[in-house]
Amino acid sequence: TYFGASSDVDGFFVIPDVDPGEYELEISYIGYKVIVQTGVRVEAGQATNLDLELESSVLALGQEIEVIGEKPLMDIEETSTVRSMGSEDINQRIAEDALELVSQQVGIVAQDDGLHIRGGRSHESQYMLDGISVQDPMSGTGFGLNLSANSLEEVEVITGGYKAEYGQATSGVVNVRTKSGSDQYEAFLLYKSDNFGFLNNEDFSFNADNFEFNFGGPEPITGKFLPAMGIDLPGDLYFFINLYGMISDDYTKSTANQLYSSITAASNLFTGTSLSPRQNNQWSGIAKLKWKIDPTHQLTFAYNRSLFVNQNTRSLQTNLEYVEPLPGFPYDYSKNLDNFNTYSHDNEQVSLTWNQTLNPKSFYEIRISRYYAHLRSDWQGKLWNEYTMPVDVARLPVDYFTFATDSSKIRVIPGDGFYDYGNSNNWHDHFVEWYTFRTDFTSKIGAIHTFKTGFELAFKDMQMVDILEPWIGIIGTSQDVYRVQPAEGALYVQDDIRFEGFILNAGLRLDYWFPGKYADDAVKDTSNVLADGVRQKYMDETYELFGRRYKLRLMPRVGVSHPISNNLMLYFNYGHFSKQPKPQFLYAKLGPTSSKSAYQKYGNPALNPETSVKYELGLRVQFTTNDVLHITTYYKDIFDYVQTIPFVSSKRGFSGITYTNLDYARSRGIEAEYKTRIGKYFFGDLSGSYSITTTKSSSADVGYLIAQQQLDEPPIKETYARWDRPWQVALNLAFRVPPNEHPSLFGLKLFSNWDASLRFFAQAGKRYTPTELGYIRQADGRPMYNYVTDQTRANELVGESWSWVDFRFIKNFDVWGMRYSIQLEIRNLFNQKNPQIINPVTGTAYETGDGVLSGWNDPVYPDRFYPISSPFPYNPARYRAPRQILVGFSAQF
Repeated sequence: TYFGASSDVDGFFVIPDVDPGEYELEISYIGYKVIVQTGVRVEAGQATNLDLELESSVLALGQEIEVIGEKPLMDIEETSTVRSMGSEDINQRIAEDALELVSQQVGIVAQDDGLHIRGGRSHESQYMLDGISVQDPMSGTGFGLNLSANSLEEVEVITGGYKAEYGQATSGVVNVRTKSGSDQYEAFLLYKSDNFGFLNNEDFSFNADNFEFNFGGPEPITGKFLPAMGIDLPGDLYFFINLYGMISDDYTKSTANQLYSSITAASNLFTGTSLSPRQNNQWSGIAKLKWKIDPTHQLTFAYNRSLFVNQNTRSLQTNLEYVEPLPGFPYDYSKNLDNFNTYSHDNEQVSLTWNQTLNPKSFYEIRISRYYAHLRSDWQGKLWNEYTMPVDVARLPVDYFTFATDSSKIRVIPGDGFYDYGNSNNWHDHFVEWYTFRTDFTSKIGAIHTFKTGFELAFKDMQMVDILEPWIGIIGTSQDVYRVQPAEGALYVQDDIRFEGFILNAGLRLDYWFPGKYADDAVKDTSNVLADGVRQKYMDETYELFGRRYKLRLMPRVGVSHPISNNLMLYFNYGHFSKQPKPQFLYAKLGPTSSKSAYQKYGNPALNPETSVKYELGLRVQFTTNDVLHITTYYKDIFDYVQTIPFVSSKRGFSGITYTNLDYARSRGIEAEYKTRIGKYFFGDLSGSYSITTTKSSSADVGYLIAQQQLDEPPIKETYARWDRPWQVALNLAFRVPPNEHPSLFGLKLFSNWDASLRFFAQAGKRYTPTELGYIRQADGRPMYNYVTDQTRANELVGESWSWVDFRFIKNFDVWGMRYSIQLEIRNLFNQKNPQIINPVTGTAYETGDGVLSGWNDPVYPDRFYPISSPFPYNPARYRAPRQILVGFSAQF
């Protein structure tokens, strides 16, 4: 309800005229933890007395919450769609890391190693770690620094109506908060495997091993370590350490003998092979130190790092040339993986956070951060000039083919479609160094207003080196080489206004953006390759400060929450949101070293940020304290989507491809989530969504593909987005029995001290463009299909749906103050096949003998002129991962 009261100086308060029933009571005061007392029962005609004690805190009001009783399932004051998981909720989920936890939320589509939030492209969301962005803008994958699920205190996913304090996101915000030490020492050790050294060849084994270690608490060695060094600090000092490693050969069963990471080779601690023993290698670590100087001052230092070493081509989704979004397994090189590129992605964040409470009504936070991301894609640490051309060895005896249009040209018929020699067709290296300064100030004004304001300054240093076909010439057939130093930031104000029975959140955000000297110089250089009108547009739409050009974007946001009754609330929000273009869209090939081969894509420094306008209407219903239903509908327009178009530079008589703000998309849908718990044993949630996302093009490269005559002219009307998956359903169940308790289920007395979790997930299949029968080949009766030429039907059909069940069981043993656990985890319990490379003739994965497109080979209908085509029919990545069985052991105190 919105009933409430302010206490007097002695803490005495009275809330009159409360109807009989069970309530949650929230007590808050600046400089103290928020207390939520659940299960408060009010009887008719009787007073209910409560005596509660607040604990001091220097964190922002509402950031530290102490729940007495069971955690509330609904927040009636929330004006946006926020799904928050605390450490207890995270423990009940079957997930390895932060990214997997996020992908399990309703309204989020995980496809081709990218996350699409409410129909947005994978790079459109903002990913934050302890309040600071950790997103590699040059890789195009969205999330940068990824950490173990066991190291997280909270994961917050905001899919609609986020407040003015959040920026650089048109689809959603993911805010991850890591654990900190407490007054008690805590240690956790885990080992989990699907092979144990002798089950490597089993179908359920991906040769995977997981290792994890957590340790946290007050200042080490019972608070005597620092005094022994002559350091006597006031207040309390806490620490937390996490180390995590996951190594696996994945389910494809194709591996290189040894991956070599040039990033680890460059370090002083490791060699090029020491952190890459398997085909997929993921490492992460946290070191956190929190100093509570006194009840009103706190200083926190954090160091976070993650490293990925693999041969997953989707590690890099910002490519020099167009790459069709598919699973990242390099099938064409699967017999030659030792000569294929290794992708090493290193992400590092160092941050310092200062919290101070100024008075009983006001506090502020200051965050200083350095984020560094480095991605290298190379072969054995070699430079591009050491590459050789990939070769598919011809069959013996060698077959030749003479072109009908030119008898002077003779081609050797290739072999089986796999590259037997040579290296990948690209060499890539980029880094991002990102310094951020952010401060936020919050003040309670009277009993109605909670005012918050802040500003952010960010400076980036980004370098890109991308080379295509590096074995040709001095630096390949095409390359992109640049180093830029853009700057950005924002100023925002917001006010949470609390009336009786009504909550209004209103905010305004002003973003600024300096494209940098590189872009300014490219515009000034009249000898450079820029489309006609770009220079003038850049000057007209930017302002000047200290000799540098910049842009501004003002965005209003408003949200309203209104209780219809004690158990029913309605909310609405509206807002404008923006996201800067990918760096490649701005800076590509504007430098003097850019090659001049056909169909080059040139950056456009005059691009504007993408902008979305979002509306959301939601309803929350609390049937009982333990049963809550949340229904929300949304509509989102996205303007200034980037697309490629042909251009002519009249000053140089040059034609090419450039980027422009020409595209448009929209997404609309409905989501529902039901949460329940039964006593202290059972927890569950059921969620589902139906949505439609349409756009004028599913890729910024449409104009490029048209120029290459790979596509017809696109339609004026919208078509379905490639990542649109219209429906999804998820069910999460968790059953926990504490020590020394034996509840009954269906008349059976259960044993004690165990946990079980189950997750069922199903969603619509991947979209694809339909085909039509061309003819039946008379020689062997093979049906020959072609894509429909009408581009209005692009991505019109939905492929075979996906579904799977994950299960985990943990048995705990408490011995001498320590807890030991044995766990069994089964991913894809029923071994269901979920197609992720779609045959457009059948709508499911490629199989031998299926109808296929003209130009594709089929072993049932062999074609002497062509090898077996890449996704057909033996590529193991055409299906999602099969069943995997892992057994683990853990110890904690």
